[in-house]
Amino acid sequence: MVEVSIERVEGLADWWANPRAASDCFPNWIKELRKNAQTSNALNMSDCLPAIECMLQGIIVEFPCDMTFEYIGIKEKFGKMITCNHLGYPIIGGHESGQYNKSEFENYHIIKIGLPWIFKVPKGYSCLFTQPFNRTGKKDAFCLSGAVRSDTYYNMVNIPFAIQLNNVKDSVTFKKGDPLVQIIPFFRETNMRLKYEMADRGKLARVIKDIKTNRNFYKDQVKTKS
Repeated sequence: MVEVSIERVEGLADWWANPRAASDCFPNWIKELRKNAQTSNALNMSDCLPAIECMLQGIIVEFPCDMTFEYIGIKEKFGKMITCNHLGYPIIGGHESGQYNKSEFENYHIIKIGLPWIFKVPKGYSCLFTQPFNRTGKKDAFCLSGAVRSDTYYNMVNIPFAIQLNNVKDSVTFKKGDPLVQIIPFFRETNMRLKYEMADRGKLARVIKDIKTNRNFYKDQVKTKS
């Protein structure tokens, strides 16, 4: 177990609900799929433990209030100009389009959303700040990922949030409680060695056979080795 300390900066967006364990923010559509799987023999995404396990990792920070972003025009230096109906913190600015020119998201507008907490982890750990796994909110927007050495960096973290709006007057709305960012503590490995070998065909064949005969093969492994 790794302990994550979440320290609120007093007076800074005190109205923002505290981050929650990702397991407490499980989306309803997965819960409905689980109910369907329990009443039929048809497999669905709720049976895919790798997909489920990544969604359960770490912490979820949710949008603190309703926010609507609208594309209002273009300026030479900043590129697309997007305005938000929520003024002030936690929106603390944006990035000029030239700062991410020719990137895969060069046509997005990137704003910076400040988090009013300091995340502390044990020595040797970092925190991965990333788009909540398998959740897009049906919107063409996402937060850029970053790994922060939260064991030594005692400061708030800003989330670069990329929004794609193609035409003037296009808008997108995020509701209070929508997932904004997933935060996952991990132990830093400063060195890595890649080792290339041939697969054990016998072992592989046994696993494939076991999967065919036991629908819950992977699930059973998770239960016995967790």
